[in-house]
Amino acid sequence: MPIPSYSYPPRDEVPYLDWFGPHFQSVFVALNPFIKIHGGEPFRNSNWTPPEIVARAKRSGKECAVTWAEVATLCGFETIAVVNQALRLTGSKRIAPEYASVKSTELLLKHCREGHLYPPDEGRPSSPFECFFSDFATAAGQHTVLAGDGHPARREQLPIPNLADPEQINEFSEFAALDGSFYAAIYTDYHYWLVCQTAGSLSKARPEAFFEGFYANAATNDFWGIGNDKRGE
Repeated sequence: MPIPSYSYPPRDEVPYLDWFGPHFQSVFVALNPFIKIHGGEPFRNSNWTPPEIVARAKRSGKECAVTWAEVATLCGFETIAVVNQALRLTGSKRIAPEYASVKSTELLLKHCREGHLYPPDEGRPSSPFECFFSDFATAAGQHTVLAGDGHPARREQLPIPNLADPEQINEFSEFAALDGSFYAAIYTDYHYWLVCQTAGSLSKARPEAFFEGFYANAATNDFWGIGNDKRGE
């Protein structure tokens, strides 16, 4: 089984298509949705989303999902790239100072507090993303996926319905089809997934029908949304 050979690119500057090209035809950057829940503890920067909010969001499913485009409009950002830049100063804050925007992050967090929004936690699926991924994997012809936390030895077979189960909280950081037709991963410090597919998988399930995001081009890497850097998307 070839799945243990797959992994997230090891460095920010590595183009996604170069890294995954030997196995897959396309890479789609799928954005973890924000979630909207009223009456809960407000999001605090550098903290995980409160467990009670995660549980409520999972029970709400897709209904609580808020897109990055909606957040960009709410904050007055020109593009979703600025949303990504703002998110990079939350959580672990893994971003070089010259690429950061304190102003954008503060504005994002202000609107989150005022709008009952919770940013996606880095390195794990947001609750609505699990529901969308369940639909995607089913459309791609899979009933079970390999799920893991980035370590090949810790992968387990996960029935697809478990992802959409409103009572089950998952914190996996990668999913792979048992037949090798798709692989999806999120990096520890990031808020978006890379959904990689073979031509056969693409013919069954187009990711843009399930996720907000965009297809990587030949230059796209993890600099795609950091400030004015031109090395990515």
